Amino acid sequence: MKVKVGAYCRVSTEKDDQVNSLQSQKKYFEEYIRNNPDWEFVDIYADEGISGTQAENRMEFQRMISDAKNKRLDLILTKEISRFARNTKISIDYTRMLKELGVGVIFINDNINTLDGDGELRLTIMSAIAQDESRKTSERVKWGQKRRMEQGVVFGRELFGYNLYKGALTVNEEEAEIVRLIFHKYTIEGKGTHVIARELYEDNIQTKSYKNRWSNTVILRLLKNEKYVGDLAQKKTITPNYLNHKKKYNRGEEEIVYIKNHHTPIISRELWDETQEQLSQRSASKEQKSKYSNKYWCSGKLLCGECGSKFVGRSKKLKNGEVYKAWRCSHARSYGSIKIDVNGNQVGCNNKSINHIVLGKIVKSVLYSINSNKEKIISELVSEIRKLNKLTDIKSTDSFTRKIEDLNRKKQEVINLMLEGSISKDDMVLMNKRYDFEMNKVKTDIKHIEDINLINSGNADKLQIYIDRINSLVNQIEGKDSEEVFKLTVKKVTLFKNNLLELYLTCMPEPIKLKYRSKGKNGNYSVEYSFMDN
Repeated sequence: MKVKVGAYCRVSTEKDDQVNSLQSQKKYFEEYIRNNPDWEFVDIYADEGISGTQAENRMEFQRMISDAKNKRLDLILTKEISRFARNTKISIDYTRMLKELGVGVIFINDNINTLDGDGELRLTIMSAIAQDESRKTSERVKWGQKRRMEQGVVFGRELFGYNLYKGALTVNEEEAEIVRLIFHKYTIEGKGTHVIARELYEDNIQTKSYKNRWSNTVILRLLKNEKYVGDLAQKKTITPNYLNHKKKYNRGEEEIVYIKNHHTPIISRELWDETQEQLSQRSASKEQKSKYSNKYWCSGKLLCGECGSKFVGRSKKLKNGEVYKAWRCSHARSYGSIKIDVNGNQVGCNNKSINHIVLGKIVKSVLYSINSNKEKIISELVSEIRKLNKLTDIKSTDSFTRKIEDLNRKKQEVINLMLEGSISKDDMVLMNKRYDFEMNKVKTDIKHIEDINLINSGNADKLQIYIDRINSLVNQIEGKDSEEVFKLTVKKVTLFKNNLLELYLTCMPEPIKLKYRSKGKNGNYSVEYSFMDN
């Protein structure tokens, strides 16, 4: 029987000379395998333009491993260890796994066969050398890149407002006009990033990729990008580990390469400086952000019942000096009311905003209503617990257990009858099969009952938790700030059109549905609401 053989090739770049090398390797291995009369050619597995320090990203390598697991391969040929992997651990782990599957790996240039007695020892030594060579190559490449960065060569992708060709930035005048417009809207007109993003979208102004929509995050990154003033900052991200190639933000681990007046600016330095100052003023410090995130009890807890988006807060200062705070669907804030965009997609939301004070009054009133009627609510929950516990008592498994004992006794009697010669062995086997079938059916019934009892018991325990929470509600309400009480008791609020909402509380098993109506202004509001059936 012929040995099923495949070959693995890899080049780390897509340059023409390496692509030609890959083709040569594939041709060589196919001829090499076919010329051996004891071998059966299976396939050539070739990865192009992929590093050897990782295995999971190499699709052909993974296909080869899959074929080995599925018994399609007995032997794998590869040029040398560095082509198979430049990571010692990967080399050892995969060759061990293949060896357990009965698949050998032959490294031709290194004269190593993993099925030999000393194969793994020699492979470990040579893999360590290959890994160290990969480290040196990585360091050489990083050193070369940094020298080129210092010379002003631009690495990375094109950005909005500029074209990037052979490491040089040139102004894209059509896009540059939009960049100037964004800086003007933010710095001169004083508009926020959300508003700017919405206005660009409504004016059908496309982003660089034409796929992504304008967002406040995109606008913010653009306003902070030093390239628009003609400066160049590189090494903002780094790759600290040459084995996994994962990038991370440079937090001071390596020196940023910064060149001032590197290329043609799109905006003036005066406008840039003023924009950065405004960004600093409008952006909260970490301490302020922490205070802000903890300031409102409902942050992150309000959901739009119409489109599923989260509600976000918006504030404005009134003429009397007070701050007006309301919450609005983020989709409605970004795109306005429902419409069809230029790509034929439905965007926007028709849900209305809700005043922060009005929402607080509703929640507070509901909590006091629960506290006032807690005896009735607890009584209903206790009644439900008793029903569940009663069901658990009714669903006893005692009779089924006795039936199993009876069947076991019958099986023993059959064995005794066979030993006495009263029945044949075949009759005993036949009768025991019938008893086993009945026992399995009884065991299934027992399992079903136990599952029901477990569910009933668990539900009863959950209801008891709600009773405990309702009892503790009075202690939570008394002597505490309303905002603090709301944080403790409100899980989430889902808001719908027509002043409908669902209030999910930690002390209630089901959401409370209600319809509300409010009136007033300048912080003085009155609220009326009515409960709705679930």
